[in-house]
Amino acid sequence: MPSSSPPPSDKPRSPPPVPSGESAPPKPAGPSAPWAEVLLSFVQQYPGVHIRELIRRLKIPTGTLDYHLYRLSQRQLLETREVAGHRCVFPLRPVGEGLAISEDQKLLLALLRQRVPRALLLHLLDRGPTTPQDLASNVGISPSLLSYYVERLEKLGLVERRGERPGQRVAALRSPQKVRDVLLTYPPLQERVQDRWIGLWEELRL
Repeated sequence: MPSSSPPPSDKPRSPPPVPSGESAPPKPAGPSAPWAEVLLSFVQQYPGVHIRELIRRLKIPTGTLDYHLYRLSQRQLLETREVAGHRCVFPLRPVGEGLAISEDQKLLLALLRQRVPRALLLHLLDRGPTTPQDLASNVGISPSLLSYYVERLEKLGLVERRGERPGQRVAALRSPQKVRDVLLTYPPLQERVQDRWIGLWEELRL
């Protein structure tokens, strides 16, 4: 498969400095809970969500988000890390009776919160080893973009390409059970527009 230059991604950003002589950022308007509580609750429910998605879903100003992410990280409640080109947020403590999220699960969650990696992983889990042509067609991306994502997933140890001859090569999951376990444990983010891959994720949890 031909290679391609990486698509645009979130730029890493350093945590903001501790404010000096300034009041805390404004809280959400109306009767809603303070931003810190809203943010912590959302990340606990949807670990691995990336920064742009938090801004979109919560309608939280970027500066306010950075402020509370920094404060919550100082309290050892959340962590922000770069995963596959995106700044992703995870809870640092188990939620309720749940277990701590392992490093392997954090990697998978961060990828499953992104549309194209999610589509690739779910297709390979559902259909098994797939040729590049069928994979690109089913996921709805170009062959060059498919090559980029498959190479990235291969470097992360999640996907492998089998077959010696180019026309006979297929992509497959290295550990389907690890992907299945994450899908069964953590809920998908709901999409306003119908996403058949989100539908498949939900079906696996039934």
